[in-house]
Amino acid sequence: MSFFSGKFDCIVLGAGHAGCEAALSCARMGLKTLCLTMNLSSVALMACNPCIGGTSKGHLVREIDALGGEMGLAADDCTLQMRMLNLTKGPAVHSPRAQVDKNAYHIRMKNALESTEGLVLTEGECVRILTDGGNSLRGRRALRVPCCYSRLRCVSQKPRFGRRLRERKRPLRTLGSKCA
Repeated sequence: MSFFSGKFDCIVLGAGHAGCEAALSCARMGLKTLCLTMNLSSVALMACNPCIGGTSKGHLVREIDALGGEMGLAADDCTLQMRMLNLTKGPAVHSPRAQVDKNAYHIRMKNALESTEGLVLTEGECVRILTDGGNSLRGRRALRVPCCYSRLRCVSQKPRFGRRLRERKRPLRTLGSKCA
């Protein structure tokens, strides 16, 4: 199956949490969007501990919510229990965490994608992206969401270039080595 640049303004590869948010935001901006996932039954799939919130992810979810995202609304609709973390510490690090129903969250996010106007959710695999002249994409925009859950382990695209990778020239210390 092929998708040509005239049909869609934006193609999002992957329908994890970030892919869902990217596809929804593009469609809400009026772009004809295709969200391509390898398996429709793994849209917005959560890990074995299905929690949204906490010190770092909770901050991110609140930012997504402030920008009009769907993740916080879906978490509110599917919450089983809610806890406030770090109550013994200062108020700056108090953070809510919600444990959500995995299946209900998946269904809620999939329904949000399918009911959004201008967004097409399709099952398939992207083998290659054809380019004109070797540098520019034929479509107007293309997004690749580099992290997804695959059989309960996180698979992410590692950066090819980065200061940290080039700076590390000495061997790493082990737990048993002396700190000098």
